Amino acid sequence: MINKKNKGFGKFEVLTLIVLLFGIFAYLMYVLLGGVDKQKFTIMKENAVRLSNTVGTNISSFHNSDVVYLEEVIEEGFLKKIKSPFSSGDCDLLESKVEMVNDKFLVTLKCDDYLIDKASINSLNNINIYKVGEWELNKKSNFEEKKLYNCIKDEKEIYPKYKEEHLFISHFNKDNNTNFYSINEIQNCTVVDKMFYRDKQLVE
Repeated sequence: MINKKNKGFGKFEVLTLIVLLFGIFAYLMYVLLGGVDKQKFTIMKENAVRLSNTVGTNISSFHNSDVVYLEEVIEEGFLKKIKSPFSSGDCDLLESKVEMVNDKFLVTLKCDDYLIDKASINSLNNINIYKVGEWELNKKSNFEEKKLYNCIKDEKEIYPKYKEEHLFISHFNKDNNTNFYSINEIQNCTVVDKMFYRDKQLVE
């Protein structure tokens, strides 16, 4: 004869065990995925160091040594495209760059929605990574802002997207076989600027 009380207690134990196992599984998945993200962040930081070191070693090869974009580094043959650790795509050629500020190299690397922003390369632990949105004309809640440039010729903007100042000058020089260093030097079109905004949150 089956004791009903024992049978009920057994169901409770099974249910408790299922809940416990589910909790352990969820925790392990959290730890595992966190470890995967950590590895991706480390790869991104290592790529930023590599970009900074490459530019520093070959700084005299670039038209404007104050700001060197990843696009220029690749065009000069010093690096291949940098693969994003977050997808099958490549890191951004136009926002990724190395700047010389007070005799220090500051590196910016953007891969998908993740950004290392003007980091001084001393230690991987000192490099912050942010998650960012797309540049828009409307202000965001956790936003950063930047003035971007374009040029109007025959009442039309010559570039489909507004660009950072030095990148705009670099592209204009290539497209028009000119050798300008300043926005104020540019001729044959009217330089215009707009303020753009995007979300930016620290994640690492």
